[in-house]
Amino acid sequence: MHKTVTRKENAYFPGMGHIILMVLIHPRLLTRGIRCISTVVRKFFLFQYRSALFPRLPVSNAEHALDEKIPFNPCFVRIYLDFVAFWVRIVGFLGIGFGKPGRKLAADFITSITELYLFAFQIYRKNLSTTARPNYKKGWHFRLIHLLDPHLMCIPSLHIMLMIHSYTAFRHYLVTLNKEKYYNDLVSKVFNGALLITEAVLYIKQHSINCIAAALYTMNRLHPDLFSAADAECFVCSLFKTRKPDEIPPEYAMFYSDPFVAPEDTAKLQEYIICLFRFFRDKESSDWTAPLLEYLETLPLAELSQPG
Repeated sequence: MHKTVTRKENAYFPGMGHIILMVLIHPRLLTRGIRCISTVVRKFFLFQYRSALFPRLPVSNAEHALDEKIPFNPCFVRIYLDFVAFWVRIVGFLGIGFGKPGRKLAADFITSITELYLFAFQIYRKNLSTTARPNYKKGWHFRLIHLLDPHLMCIPSLHIMLMIHSYTAFRHYLVTLNKEKYYNDLVSKVFNGALLITEAVLYIKQHSINCIAAALYTMNRLHPDLFSAADAECFVCSLFKTRKPDEIPPEYAMFYSDPFVAPEDTAKLQEYIICLFRFFRDKESSDWTAPLLEYLETLPLAELSQPG
């Protein structure tokens, strides 16, 4: 099961050093990257810390009883922490592999990532949400998570929004560039990576299944051309399944374990997430935030803990 990633196996995606250099030497990419980082710092980190230190917004408890069917598994933390590098590799693939047209798409992709944070912030600035994370701080990975994330922005889950947008935008860009020869291999690789990071988010208890359904709904409303209702349900039905070795991206192989969720519980979890997703969609509100804000108001309030 454990496996070291070889250069050949990950050859399609350039290393982080090459990606950073590309961004630094191309003004359009650098400008978009700075704006993205600034947005993340202001709308995600600083806003959460200010809300934790100076509470003024309601904080809803986003947990569901079915979350107990998903055991806490710290082994998945390394997969979880790849969620930023995951979409950054797509920036590198586009910008380094396809010249000027690819760099334009890479810049557009960075902008779209920024927009995800701004979209989600429309919910967070009105109603925060949280779950009860295990007080597990063994190893620097968990200590870093608890230090940097006050854990007040759960619905909708930006982690899941980023994963969904990464693979749906990626497959769209391959078609735009007329690079269908890469399509089956790479779209499958990116799709499976998105699934594993989604599962990791749940296994280390960063989110509830309620947060997943909210993220699916948000992406369907924001980008219905890229992520249809059928795509959303297909994504959910692919979670927590036993995977063949070739379905596990090589960079995750050494951290991956077979699912710990029982088959009968998998069906219950998938059914609940899909039903809640449909519940949000069936509201058919002209304001995409309305169904989520109304739902947050129905949840019990959570006690606000101090960051750290």
